[in-house]
Amino acid sequence: MKVSYLVEINDPQLHLVKVTLTTQKPTSTSTLEVFLPSWSPGSYLMREYSRHVRWVRATQENGEVLWCEQTAKGTWLIDWKKSELKKDLAGVSFSYEIYLHELTVRTSHVDNTHAFLHGPSYLMGIIGGEKNPTIEFRFPPLWSKLSTSMDEVPGPREKFIYTASDYDTLIDHPVEIGCQETDGFMVDGIPHALAFYGEVYPHGNNLKADMQKAVTEVAHNMGEIPFTHYQFITHFAPKLYGGLEHLNSTALHFDGRRLGMRKDYLTFMSLTAHEYFHAWNVKRIRPKALGPFDYRNEGYTTMLWLAEGLTSFMDDLFVYRAGISTLEEYLDFVKGNLEAYYGTAGRKFHSLEDSSFNAWIKLYRPDENSKLSSISYYLKGGLVFNVLHAQLQAKGKGIDDLLRLLWLDYKKRPDTGVVKEQVYAMVKELGGDDILADFQRMVETTQEIDFETTFKTLGCEIVWQEGAPVWIGGEWDFAGDRVICRGVIMDSPAAKSGLNAGDEILAMNGLRVLKEDVDKWGQMLKNDQPYELIVSRLGKLTKVDLVPEKGPRTIKELKITDRILAEKSFRRKTV
Repeated sequence: MKVSYLVEINDPQLHLVKVTLTTQKPTSTSTLEVFLPSWSPGSYLMREYSRHVRWVRATQENGEVLWCEQTAKGTWLIDWKKSELKKDLAGVSFSYEIYLHELTVRTSHVDNTHAFLHGPSYLMGIIGGEKNPTIEFRFPPLWSKLSTSMDEVPGPREKFIYTASDYDTLIDHPVEIGCQETDGFMVDGIPHALAFYGEVYPHGNNLKADMQKAVTEVAHNMGEIPFTHYQFITHFAPKLYGGLEHLNSTALHFDGRRLGMRKDYLTFMSLTAHEYFHAWNVKRIRPKALGPFDYRNEGYTTMLWLAEGLTSFMDDLFVYRAGISTLEEYLDFVKGNLEAYYGTAGRKFHSLEDSSFNAWIKLYRPDENSKLSSISYYLKGGLVFNVLHAQLQAKGKGIDDLLRLLWLDYKKRPDTGVVKEQVYAMVKELGGDDILADFQRMVETTQEIDFETTFKTLGCEIVWQEGAPVWIGGEWDFAGDRVICRGVIMDSPAAKSGLNAGDEILAMNGLRVLKEDVDKWGQMLKNDQPYELIVSRLGKLTKVDLVPEKGPRTIKELKITDRILAEKSFRRKTV
């Protein structure tokens, strides 16, 4: 079905966008159904975008109103038989107004400075599919630029009209409109456009050059670029962080104040590499369950360890291989991942497959119990591929060989996706039955992983240090000087005492507790001594008996013991 869209932004300060979808009346039925997705590919949470719809209206091409009824949370039915019409015409328009004022990579944001339009959050589709849709954008004349990876329809310069092959492709192209800074670079003859919105502090780094280095490393690692052009849309604003992959573009969010801080700058480079690599791994190499999409219902898969875990292992590695970070800086990021892994008790209860399948209700809905019941498939998945890389290295192979097999398999059957048995077969081909058995165990079970042996084979050593001499095991939030328990660590003194998330700590042994006291507890308190806490729990004063203990050991560093071996271990393999 041929469909055209008109997107109108007339008063951006109101955060409202009018969309008109125009098509032809179906020939085989008297009804037409339109829908707005409930979620976005790459972000596994039901976000219920239709809650932002203000009104809808269906009309014929002569303006006569058609009968239209909402039949589900994001679905509307147009019925010609129930309409009172003077003429029965072929053309039909479905218009609606939607409120867009949430600046994340998974949502849309419109205000008087710009418009960021994320396809699934504002573009309705027709149930049954549509072919070669076109879309036109109209916006205030003071906005001078539109940045997107969509294919532009040739025409007058004052019109912004684009096309896509189908609805899936249409909504897979985010759009930035406004007065954003634009730039770009070439990689192997392929243009990569940059669009930057927001403010940054002066930082002295060459952002464009380093992004180009990271992108070039990813592309050369994969051996070819599977698109004709690429678009980066980057938003800088305080406390922003995130990214979302698209077919040949990405949206990045980062706190622009932090680009002058070395570790944060490297984090942004890793984010860039992560989302760019997704153009291969996820948008093309993908678990079979992730496409075609059912945008109105959850898309369950147990293979996000491949989609996100593998990508999480590669992102920091790409930055190191590109020469942006040093080996020590790279290993410091790995150390942080190991610390997070050991600090997540949920690894004992959820396997990578469990974590993936439950993404819809766990990872994107964190609470005080999250780290106690599950583990991120990003985090553990990345570390598992680190182990696999080390094991393959011992047999003269490596992660690059697995990437090559995955890419060759995709090119043989680009529309089918992969199942875990195919990935397992590739691991077996490269490493044999013993490595496959270990990899399968790491993916499917909660058994502990021997990271110490792994890193020794890579020329590194995990150096441990004694835990805190006095440890409570609580995590704290502060409201002014007030101290509020955000959560407790499993088997910690706080957990044993019965301290609850949400408890406000009022006093300890009869003395008032304030924010400044928390950092001094390690000096003021003694192990194995009881302390009486007075907490406010649901407004009621409650006593809690707390006995501090010595804290668990922590990782001091990931030390290089054999630099030549370590550099060789993490270098890109050339074929």
